[in-house]
Amino acid sequence: MRIDRFRTVWGIEAGPGLENWAKWFPELKAVGYNGVEVNIHGLDPAKDFARLRQICDELDFDISILAHSHWVDYLGPRPVGLKANDHLQNYRALLQLGLALKPVSYNFQSGQDSWDIEESIKFYRGTLDVDREVGLAGRVYHETHRNRSLFTPYNTQRILEAVPELRITADFSHWMVGCERILDIGEEDRAMMKAIIPHVYHIHARMGTTQASQCPEPLNPVFEQERLCFERLWTQVLESRFKENPDTRIIFVPEYGPFPYHPIGSAKTHGQVADDECKRLTGVFTQFVATLSA
Repeated sequence: MRIDRFRTVWGIEAGPGLENWAKWFPELKAVGYNGVEVNIHGLDPAKDFARLRQICDELDFDISILAHSHWVDYLGPRPVGLKANDHLQNYRALLQLGLALKPVSYNFQSGQDSWDIEESIKFYRGTLDVDREVGLAGRVYHETHRNRSLFTPYNTQRILEAVPELRITADFSHWMVGCERILDIGEEDRAMMKAIIPHVYHIHARMGTTQASQCPEPLNPVFEQERLCFERLWTQVLESRFKENPDTRIIFVPEYGPFPYHPIGSAKTHGQVADDECKRLTGVFTQFVATLSA
């Protein structure tokens, strides 16, 4: 199993001609990252895509695209009356737009939490059709994110039962704060997570807490129970992917973002937490996979 580490560029301005990123990406390479996850909505495809690809090619970096099926970057009030077909139209256009970056994967924050379950199922079934038509089957993952159709584990489980081919990005921090509890200590919760985890193909390895979507100090003893829960869930994802294909590749992104995700006055910046967790989790994951291969 190949475990790769991608850095989100969330919170870091690209600068004119992407020059800030051009200076910063070599530092990411030195930390041990294999690529970057980039929100394409803030880029000008005509000017920035070729430059981004050039910067990454020089570093042998891969690109994972982050995109929103609608309500881009959550700016302003949510548009009224949007349905599955509205999101699918936008979804198709974004997949096609991103092809110029030659991404290894797409991570979508998709659907919306106000839909009934049937509308969400209609949308996700439609995404699989679009993926195949665009030539991206199996390379698009949908994130467990608040505001979106996968905003709770309960909705997600029901959607996955109806659309078993769907592949998801695990950002379990959203669920822990939304449910306000450790996600795998209750019998029903363990059964629910066991049903969901086989569908995870991309990990946003950000630790949250029962009261916040981002933990500023993952190794602080006060957060030990949350840390142990996340590590159990993430290693279960690795085990599931390994059982499916021992030669598979999986990407994890220590997706720590700026204020208001990151509390004011924290001992470390969100970037320092991300890079420290990149190193720490690489060791945790590598050691775990070695036990699977033994």
